[in-house]
Amino acid sequence: MSKTQNFTRLALILALLIILGFTPLGFISVPPLVSITIMHIPVIVGSIVLGYTYGGVLGLAFGIISMIKAIMEPVGGDIFFSPVLSGNALASVVMCVVPRIILGIVPGLLLKLLNTTKIPENVSIGITAGISTVIHTFLVLFCLMVFFDGMILADIFTYIISINGVLEMLAAVIISVAVCRPLIKLFKRTANQ
Repeated sequence: MSKTQNFTRLALILALLIILGFTPLGFISVPPLVSITIMHIPVIVGSIVLGYTYGGVLGLAFGIISMIKAIMEPVGGDIFFSPVLSGNALASVVMCVVPRIILGIVPGLLLKLLNTTKIPENVSIGITAGISTVIHTFLVLFCLMVFFDGMILADIFTYIISINGVLEMLAAVIISVAVCRPLIKLFKRTANQ
């Protein structure tokens, strides 16, 4: 694949992230909790089909969008993601950006590792999406626990095993498997033309 093709694909996924981020589609507000998100899915898909470097850029975009959203429309626990409202601006920036960049890097690396095994590609993509979502959720909740006294370990554990975390993971697995395999085939075909 040429760099021009990859930059174009990156731009399309970034546009999708912006649309999701600034409409009710990307962050589903559930007061008094933090918002439930599907913003991680385009990041995972981008990392799988374009590679971990582009995934890191998508993760950074996700982090910046989530921070802007938390500043503009904070809901419940989302104030922790707002450097303006949290009382600890640096911690909010770190919590918004670092786990999301890692979310963008992990799927590309993990899929590369799984592709060295005899696991079928669909299964590898599903495992990658599931593990990446769990890592992202854990990192965000870990940051909440470390940076903000308002989050205690029991609350974090409850959230991780709650329906929200499970639904985010299932959505990532199902959509990634459905979208990534056809995109990978399409990208290979267009690269050979």
